[in-house]
Amino acid sequence: MERRGGLLAVLAVALISASATAGAQTAPAADPTPPPDVAAISRVVDGFIEALNAADIEKLAGFFAPDATAFFPLAPFVERLENKDQINKVFAAFFETVRRGKTGPPYLSLLPQDARIQLYGSAAVVTFHFRGTELFSRRTLVLKKERGTWLIVHLHASGIAGQKG
Repeated sequence: MERRGGLLAVLAVALISASATAGAQTAPAADPTPPPDVAAISRVVDGFIEALNAADIEKLAGFFAPDATAFFPLAPFVERLENKDQINKVFAAFFETVRRGKTGPPYLSLLPQDARIQLYGSAAVVTFHFRGTELFSRRTLVLKKERGTWLIVHLHASGIAGQKG
């Protein structure tokens, strides 16, 4: 978990650095503290990954808006999931499968790589990927700030088979 949190902190510092004034001769030193929204989004992404790795449907459900949509990366769920209830049902079935034969969490060992947060006012796009031995998995989360809380409004998950990480 520390590695992922560190990766997101580095990402936040990079975002701050990139916002330095274009015409300045020397850029001011980057503040190591991410802006509040970037930090809040990072916590949502970290919690989302922790819930996935723990196969915890109750925790995972809390990150999605009621009208969220998703493209799930595995058959037979090839069509868009249209709301939080559908997303929860698919993840619950998936979590049952990943728990089989294991005694306890973590059931998965997903570690996001190359995370990037793009902030657009009350909306954000977060992209990252996972490298496996036989699959390169890409993820996009679209988040919206509602009443001070960042929620996932869309998840797009895809993978490329045969790509070694």
